[in-house]
Amino acid sequence: MASEVVIGHDGIVDHFLGDAVMAFFNVPIKHEDHIARAIAAALEIQMALPRLDARLAGAEGLRVGVGIHTGLAFVGTLGSTSPKDYTAVGDAVNIAARLQGQAAPGEVLVTDTAYEAVRAAFPHAQRQVYEVKGIPDPIVAYVLT
Repeated sequence: MASEVVIGHDGIVDHFLGDAVMAFFNVPIKHEDHIARAIAAALEIQMALPRLDARLAGAEGLRVGVGIHTGLAFVGTLGSTSPKDYTAVGDAVNIAARLQGQAAPGEVLVTDTAYEAVRAAFPHAQRQVYEVKGIPDPIVAYVLT
């Protein structure tokens, strides 16, 4: 379900890791509104969860927290001659992953850098500051619910 939503917003599903999905936007096709596309995908996934829970009658409901950041990353094929992996690496990826780890179920956390591009659409987003492992400076993020 999440992969179809990401692809529907012109994102790339990089990989699945446990219950996490890593996706990136703006490559290989550039979109001026790539941040808005990532946020729209995240919110659509959040909205689809109750319908998915209903189909999983009796199962514990799925809860998703999302972290979104924008910045420079190396995107390309990494690895040896075999295997190879088309992926994104760099601080931008690490910050998004750490932010996702801070997101409560139902939250979409967007770094201040990404929030600037969508501030008008979410004027009442709550500002938070997070200290996270491996990132020297605190991460300023906004909660979109």
